[in-house]
Amino acid sequence: MARASKSRAEARRVTLEEDLRIAGARAAFDSIATAGKGARALEIDGAAVARIDGAGLQALATALSRLGAAGVDCRWSAVSAALDGAARLAGLAPALALPKPTDPVGQGK
Repeated sequence: MARASKSRAEARRVTLEEDLRIAGARAAFDSIATAGKGARALEIDGAAVARIDGAGLQALATALSRLGAAGVDCRWSAVSAALDGAARLAGLAPALALPKPTDPVGQGK
């Protein structure tokens, strides 16, 4: 499950857990959707993601698509190498609006 926090009324932050495979995909989707509901901006920290599968990628893509359609500005504060690699392999990096690998955020840790 991801953890959400509010730093200001309209800007929020959500931190993704280490394991974003099928068992945790729905919880991650719900956390992102809840954190973004009514927000102007959402910052997503994906630095801890070490394991991710197609269900996890789908949950992220769907949540970000819905928030984007609602006018929420979603940005990544950090992206792990596992998340970046899986998204690029699946062709979902553009849908997830991942930073380019040359960006400091995109280098992951």
